[in-house]
Amino acid sequence: MATTASAWLMTGAREYEGRGLYSRDIVSDVPFGVVDGTQRRDVSEVLDLLALADTPFINRIGWGPESGGTNIEWISEDLGPGKLTQATSTECAQASFVVTSTDGITASQSLYQVVEGSVLYKYCSEQAANSYGGHALAVVTSTPAAGGTGVSVFISLISAGHGASIMSLTGSIVSGEVWYVLGAVANEGSVPNTPNPRQRQVLSNEFMILRKDVQITGTMKSTDMYVIGREDKHQILMRLKELQRERERMALYSARITKTSALAGLMNGVLGFLGTQGGSNVDTSTTSLTESAVNTMVKKLWEHGSRNLTIFGHIDQTANFTKWDKNRIRMRVNDRTGGGYVTSYLTEAGIEVDLIPMGNVPTNLMFVVNTDKIKLRAKRGRKAIMEKLGKMGDFDDWQILSEFSMEMKGYNLFQHGMFTRLT
Repeated sequence: MATTASAWLMTGAREYEGRGLYSRDIVSDVPFGVVDGTQRRDVSEVLDLLALADTPFINRIGWGPESGGTNIEWISEDLGPGKLTQATSTECAQASFVVTSTDGITASQSLYQVVEGSVLYKYCSEQAANSYGGHALAVVTSTPAAGGTGVSVFISLISAGHGASIMSLTGSIVSGEVWYVLGAVANEGSVPNTPNPRQRQVLSNEFMILRKDVQITGTMKSTDMYVIGREDKHQILMRLKELQRERERMALYSARITKTSALAGLMNGVLGFLGTQGGSNVDTSTTSLTESAVNTMVKKLWEHGSRNLTIFGHIDQTANFTKWDKNRIRMRVNDRTGGGYVTSYLTEAGIEVDLIPMGNVPTNLMFVVNTDKIKLRAKRGRKAIMEKLGKMGDFDDWQILSEFSMEMKGYNLFQHGMFTRLT
């Protein structure tokens, strides 16, 4: 009984038809087949290549002006958040209280927000059940001398309740509660008051150099290759793609190292800048991303002046947004595939944030940044340089360099945030 269909047998023509033995397209079928290595390969003129040149962060922030300095610098001046935080508990009617730092501003610096005559508003939480409602207005009667280092402010209660003439409240104001600065009030015919200029900070970042090299012999350069044509041109193109990807990752994850003769410099990326901050805009406790945690972060940044907020994170983290309130998801139509894809999310505070999913990046980190305040800054004339080095033999050398830094305005003013421990 035949175990194989006769039409499958290469020998069928000879066995059943009396025909000859034909050469065949079967590798190593001796002697009628193809000797491996002698055949010509049919290679598609499309290179199947993993070239991760997508750089959404750099595409969003763009490049600022070039610099000829040894590093880049910018000046930051903080007017303050318009509030004072109590360091210790006091009686509501007490004539003074000690302030502590507020949103990263030291206690003494936060007092530059008030002068004699400034009006403060306070809600006494201990008085919520009181018939007066616990509201209080107070006028500042004394602050530390200009240029002083004191942290106490003296006040006189001028109103309690809703405009009532009650001059005192019982109960206490607990540590950590807030007085809001309404404004510095003056009467008719007033004399000049104490000016309160803020102390400026000079902020900076290092330049760093990324380098790629291409080295090829004269023979290899003249050898025709499938798909790519010339090997030297292909290698240069690939190194440029690789350089761009590395610029993206340095802009996100690098931390500052000052250059020495023995140590190459590194700039601060987003992680480097925000890692120096200790406020509530840096979430080091959330491990499982929740809608509540995102809302808390976004509201904090928005309160401090951030508006165009974008979230950059591993796709596993940005995918969480699709699991929450579906009515808050914003989608853009994709004409190529039909349907749509998530582009932004409307937080509970009414603030819409853009979502940028990223691949092959750390899953524990997710950044919430105001991209309008971030720019890459190149060293003058060295944003991207490709040079063919001097001829020294039967080979060619190219060096590809990029020397750049990053300016991140507002990183010290609670205008950017990050999650650091997501799983």
